[in-house]
Amino acid sequence: MSTSSYSFVLAAILLGAACKKSSPVVNREEEKPKPVVEQASTARADSLVTISETFSGTAEANRLAQSFPASDFTPTGFYLPPNVSLKLNVEQVSGTKLPVLLVGTYSRYTNKWNPQEVQLKAGENTVTDPLGGLLYLRFTASTPGSSSAKVRFVSGQKPVPFYQLGKTTHTDWMEALDKLKDVPDVQLVSNRTIMVASRANAIAYRVEDQDALLRLADRVINIEDSISGLDGTAPSEKVNAHKYLMTETDNSDYYMVATWYRTAYYQNTLAAVLTVNGLGKDGWGPWHELGHMHQQGAWTWGALGEVTVNVYSLAVERKFGITPSRLKKDNVWPKVDTYFAKPDAERDFNAGGTDVWVRLCMFHQLWMAYGDAFYHQLHKAARAEKPSLADDPAKMKWFMLKTCAISGHNLTAFFRKWGLKPGESAYTAIAALNLPAPATEPSTLREN
Repeated sequence: MSTSSYSFVLAAILLGAACKKSSPVVNREEEKPKPVVEQASTARADSLVTISETFSGTAEANRLAQSFPASDFTPTGFYLPPNVSLKLNVEQVSGTKLPVLLVGTYSRYTNKWNPQEVQLKAGENTVTDPLGGLLYLRFTASTPGSSSAKVRFVSGQKPVPFYQLGKTTHTDWMEALDKLKDVPDVQLVSNRTIMVASRANAIAYRVEDQDALLRLADRVINIEDSISGLDGTAPSEKVNAHKYLMTETDNSDYYMVATWYRTAYYQNTLAAVLTVNGLGKDGWGPWHELGHMHQQGAWTWGALGEVTVNVYSLAVERKFGITPSRLKKDNVWPKVDTYFAKPDAERDFNAGGTDVWVRLCMFHQLWMAYGDAFYHQLHKAARAEKPSLADDPAKMKWFMLKTCAISGHNLTAFFRKWGLKPGESAYTAIAALNLPAPATEPSTLREN
């Protein structure tokens, strides 16, 4: 796994999936990138930002039955130095609400893990911060109205190298890196991502094709949306309204991590984020962290924080045509056979000694048996039902019943083989569905 257990420690802060045959799902990863329409056509930001109120990250996470809110803020391309007075002018265009200014990037620095939040008011605003940081605007609500505003950065801010997919050229980027030397960080923005890196790492990877990199990052997210069944066929099936922050961090306690509003990558891992080869061929770590942002709590019980996340990593791996799969390359299947060789009473899927990669094989066998459509329908079920599940046995039972209903098969033998023990009521409920056994028991499936 790209992260160790620390990633789930944060993931467990809020781990927040129904059936019938699948309808066709839009292959989101094949979508053409749309031009970003945010600011300037160079690698510097515009000082005037027009912004409208939208759904909060938590509202979107609730709609999608996901555990973590995505990055519900707009990058400005500006940096505020420590203890410098920033002056902004805010004009109410419509409605009555105004945005919040964020000073600092989530998880970018150990000494400022979360940004300062400043509610802006109409007219002139003056803001200072002892640590400074990149500037963002958040303009969200659980039920957004029609409010909009214009925010003009007047003085105190410094422009950072600011790459916008569809607008900035590689030449612009090189020039900005050469000239904007008095800022510590840079930003790269696409349709689905906000990348933040140190200027030093941006310079180290400056020869990369930034357009190709950002399109690749967007494709990773689109693939994870696709396996999640987000086909746009209904309001509940639309992709997240917000981008996903992928930021460098100086916190050596973490290799890579995901939690509310961000994914973060330790400073010596940035080749996996800022290079096309790294993100495209050796990018399990970022795929995994972005997978955490897609996890649904309804079928991620306590033992699965670092397991169901890799349903999304495996989907990216398949779409990128990488073979053999990580499960086969890492020789996990013989470990499954060893686990299955244990007596029934000793097989406990959730026991601490059961390897997370072995657990992942159960979910991969369901994909091998029933394809992408199974996961499309599982995610749609979680979004439609938003079940209130009090504990791990309740989540296991919900997952087992949905799996049987979606597949059209009684999978009692499969779940008993894997050692799922939510209580006999789950197996009684499966029997009551009156479904046939599968022609091929999925636990027998292996990768060729």
